Amino acid sequence: MKTLKCAAILLAFVGLLLAGCSDKAESPVTPTDQFAQVPASLKKSFSTEFTGNMLPDYADPNFIIDLGFTKYPDGKILMRGFREKIVVSDVTILNGPLPDLLTGPGEVEINGISDPIAGVGQWQTKLTLMPTAALGGVWEFTTHAKATLSEGYWTIPLKATGHGKGGALSGMQCRMELVITAPADLAWWTGEAHGFITSH
Repeated sequence: MKTLKCAAILLAFVGLLLAGCSDKAESPVTPTDQFAQVPASLKKSFSTEFTGNMLPDYADPNFIIDLGFTKYPDGKILMRGFREKIVVSDVTILNGPLPDLLTGPGEVEINGISDPIAGVGQWQTKLTLMPTAALGGVWEFTTHAKATLSEGYWTIPLKATGHGKGGALSGMQCRMELVITAPADLAWWTGEAHGFITSH
């Protein structure tokens, strides 16, 4: 009987001890902290969906890096090697565990030909992004699209596939559709992105 009482007291004591240990104040955890706590072996299965905007970096007076060359054969607009600084902003994470790994500066090289009379075109770009939260990592994208002209504006739905290099982007891949809108003379443009970041 004595042994039974001792066991009961010991169990009650352990129960109180465990209850006291679990009564911890909750503290907010950022998406970056949450991702850091996940074992590396599980991160490969993660996919994060996002939206965002892309624009030439008009805040920088020297945002044009290289004019390349532009020709107008038979009324068409032919561009080769045009390079400029861009910026990604207004990124929203729709779902998934990753933080914002897109917001920040970048560069784009534009190559393409458009026919304003026929209202069609073909475009290819090389896009490099240097996200602020990527710890020195960069995205390198290649894109391609058919352009269409309607009511004075081009719509260019670029299909972009990018691979992360270095920093927080090692082993990452990004696929997105970047819909570019530009006037008929291509004097300026804006871009809206929707895509997914996954691991290789």
